[in-house]
Amino acid sequence: MLQIFKSFSTELKFYLLMNTFFSFGGALSGIFQSVFLWKLDKTYSLLAYYSLYWSLAIIVCFGLCAWIARKTSPMFTMRLGFVFYLITYLIMLIFHDTLSKHIILLGTSNGLAMSLYYVGVHMAVLDLTTNDKRDQFLYVQGILLTIGGVIAPLLSGILISQFHGMVGYYIVFMATCVFFFISFLISLKVKGNPVTTKSYFWDVIKDPSPEWKKMYKVMFADGIVSGVYSTFLITMITFEVAGGEFSLGVYNTAAEVVAILAFYVLAKFSNPKYRIAIFAIGSISIFFSSVLLSAIPVLVSLIIFGIVSPVATNMITTSMNAMIYESIEKDPKYKERQLDYIIIREIPLGVGRIIGVILFLAMRKFLDFEQLLPISFSLFPIVYVIMIPALYFIWKKDHRDGSCGLN
Repeated sequence: MLQIFKSFSTELKFYLLMNTFFSFGGALSGIFQSVFLWKLDKTYSLLAYYSLYWSLAIIVCFGLCAWIARKTSPMFTMRLGFVFYLITYLIMLIFHDTLSKHIILLGTSNGLAMSLYYVGVHMAVLDLTTNDKRDQFLYVQGILLTIGGVIAPLLSGILISQFHGMVGYYIVFMATCVFFFISFLISLKVKGNPVTTKSYFWDVIKDPSPEWKKMYKVMFADGIVSGVYSTFLITMITFEVAGGEFSLGVYNTAAEVVAILAFYVLAKFSNPKYRIAIFAIGSISIFFSSVLLSAIPVLVSLIIFGIVSPVATNMITTSMNAMIYESIEKDPKYKERQLDYIIIREIPLGVGRIIGVILFLAMRKFLDFEQLLPISFSLFPIVYVIMIPALYFIWKKDHRDGSCGLN
């Protein structure tokens, strides 16, 4: 693993270090942000609406962020993303007890932060890596980001449990702001590459690569899961079964250790040929472990989910991202059009997130409060399983030369 890291350029190393500090800051507050919002109303409505508002903000803001990237650079938008992540947590600190009245502001700020940050992230990955080595890079990046999150949840859980009321949350949120600021300073060492000032948005809409056109439905489906399941359902069911902030911190620290081991193995044996198989194993594993935890919410089930979930999630997200990046590179003019592809990606993904939240809110109307969390937690991962055949038919293997392509 050290050899792989040494092979990266100096700029790429600073990029990974920047995101490691960012990941640590995010891990300090990430899982507890959902618990904090839940404690304000003791229902899941506030969490769902928060997810809805930042999903809407991403769709609206991505075009603006792309315009900023064209006028400056994708790396500049990433730095602005750090700034707006800081603002998001400052909103939580300023309004704290009355935050439920400002949930639109919070969601909008977070959506803008995510839009700015991920414009920079996606463009950096495309610029700094190639398709044959991209899986390996994504897994190595995953290791470094996860290392940052190993101690953070446990530290946050200890801090929160040591203080009365919400004081511990405020301390954790302030610490997150410090690490985001450090990430901003390190980002000054990463120049990145400028992009063409001309937009090819409508050209990509009308004439994308064949693979990309077929990936729309997959990105939409991915959004349905990420809008609810990945955003807050995992945190809330583990919080409920674990029984408190300290236990949740211990659980997430253990899960991060498992994730590091998974990333290490996957990085060592990563190969573009295995993307579909890796995605399939991850999808089926996350589905069955979710059903088990929903049906039997006890410590043993939580331990099993804690082992399976980080591994399966890494397999799903890394394979999915690698396929999306490759579908962009299938366009002969992708160098000029790549930023437009990144913007357009957020349309099916964002619509999917919104549909996911709407489905969850609809389930809330028809299910008892006690049934809502376990049933929704077991149903949403089915979408990943349904995506397997869709991805297979998009990326059929050509057994004659071992390449990925359409028949």
